[in-house]
Amino acid sequence: MRIAHQLLIVSLAVAGLAPAWAQAPDFDVTFEQARALRTADPKALGLMLSRLEGMADGASQLQRNRLAILRAHHRAVTGDTNGAVASLERLTTPETPAAIRYEAGGLLANIYAITRKFEASLRLLEQVMPLQEEVLDRSVRHNGLQGAGIVYNQVGEHEIGMRYAEQVLSDSPDARSSCISSNLVLESKLGLELPIAREETERSIDNCDRADEPILAGFSRAYTAVWLHRNGRTAEAISLLTTYLPRVEAAGYPILIGQFHSALAEYQMALGHHAAATRHARATVDAIATLKSALPLAVAYRTLYELALREGSTAAALDAHRLYAEAERAHFNDVKSREMAYQIVRHQSLQQAQQIELLHQKNQLLVLQQNVTEQRARSWLLLALVLVGLVGSVGYWAYKTKRMQLRLKRMTETDALTGICNRQHFSKRAKAALVQCQRAGETAALVMFDLDHFKQVNDWSGHAAGDWALQQVAEAVRPMCRSVDAFGRLGGEEFALFLPGFDAAAAVRVANEVQARFMAINGASKGYAFRITASFGVAEIGPGGDDLATLMRHADQAMYAAKRGGRRQVRIFDPAMAAEDGPADPRDRARGITREHAPAQAAVPAEAARRATA
Repeated sequence: MRIAHQLLIVSLAVAGLAPAWAQAPDFDVTFEQARALRTADPKALGLMLSRLEGMADGASQLQRNRLAILRAHHRAVTGDTNGAVASLERLTTPETPAAIRYEAGGLLANIYAITRKFEASLRLLEQVMPLQEEVLDRSVRHNGLQGAGIVYNQVGEHEIGMRYAEQVLSDSPDARSSCISSNLVLESKLGLELPIAREETERSIDNCDRADEPILAGFSRAYTAVWLHRNGRTAEAISLLTTYLPRVEAAGYPILIGQFHSALAEYQMALGHHAAATRHARATVDAIATLKSALPLAVAYRTLYELALREGSTAAALDAHRLYAEAERAHFNDVKSREMAYQIVRHQSLQQAQQIELLHQKNQLLVLQQNVTEQRARSWLLLALVLVGLVGSVGYWAYKTKRMQLRLKRMTETDALTGICNRQHFSKRAKAALVQCQRAGETAALVMFDLDHFKQVNDWSGHAAGDWALQQVAEAVRPMCRSVDAFGRLGGEEFALFLPGFDAAAAVRVANEVQARFMAINGASKGYAFRITASFGVAEIGPGGDDLATLMRHADQAMYAAKRGGRRQVRIFDPAMAAEDGPADPRDRARGITREHAPAQAAVPAEAARRATA
């Protein structure tokens, strides 16, 4: 279970502010009183801030800057993130003192992350984190490191997040910082699937209990429960969560409440306690139904789906599976968008470093040219050598930059696992080919296929076997493609093949040939005992016909007709299929390949496929 973005809001709530300098005692006393209210009583904090702003005329610039940071914190907590961002951005300019820029930048990066602006958050962290050596106040330095660790964990870079957390733990932190950092270490290790000692989980719980932080203590117990469950101690995990659940619910933090109930639903289900699993799954939905991309919500819907199947309630199972699929897709998209934000910022940083290097080289050239002017009589040969070196260097970096651009272009167009077109690039190529067919007055056909019982491969043989199967499918189809064809992976185990100039009958022959190639795939040398088959849907478009989206919808409907007909066959689209709602069994999309002992069915030839859809 991958830990999601639970600590971001908590980080904002506990972000500390350094003590003000003792130049105006009355201001300092009031400031400390206001700082103590920052999470306990936002309304009272607002009144204290008004008093402080009335005293700001007699305060130093440093004190006024820290007052602005506290005001931005209050705005963020009370929902005015735009006002908080505007105020903090004014304090992160190069003219601002390093300590203020570090403190304001750390809080601003956290707000960016909370509002899903991960690219802006990561860029800002790259600017302010190098300033930590200039920050003398330990609490401010720790807050910045913890905020950075939280953000990097969110984008999937758990090694970086753990490094920042361990840096805090090695620097004699206070109880609250010890709690946050030990939680970050547990979260990172769970994300990296690293071994965790029981002493680490107990220390994390103890740190948060000593800090009297019920929300953070709840997260430490949630991480410990994940560790216990992974190590076969599910009953202990249930006991740990159940004991602390009343305090979590009293704290009123929805994502933590949802995580507790979701984990209890999953663990109770694993032990066969179906009534308890149902109760906790429904409590999860009640707590976080509006958080569409939260992983606990997907786990809760999956539990309800599996329970409905056990009870034989088909309608309830269908409804739960639909909700589960939507929640899982939203979570997957959210995770990928965060990971992509990190990759984009990292690439931009590399480009910036290259540009700085080029500018540095140009500056060196100017210095050399000035020296050559002064010593022209003696330095012509040296100048020539320097110019040759510069041209070579500029050419080298231009070449490297071009290579990187081409590599990025391939990354955006290619499915990383199979090496064929991804969905976006497939659609682009297919649309272009369709335009050419319409101009030439030719027909075209689209073949979509979905691997049969594919979920069983992942469940029985592991995800490595599933990846191998998807790669073999791509390798089997690739040699059959002409230069004008488009072949791509639409997602999961679903593929599509666009055939310009082919009618439905020719496309069916291609589909049957593809099926035969799948049957010839043998995984015995890898130790895999399953066979690969697929369900094919074929749709044809004539000159002046519909657009690609309609063609794909028709092929998709035909493919699900093939699945309902028993799989491992080819179906041609018929308008009657449009009235059908999709696969008869909602588990079809999650399953794709049978083992060798699974019942086999022959592929349907073209004429049989036409009769089947008539």
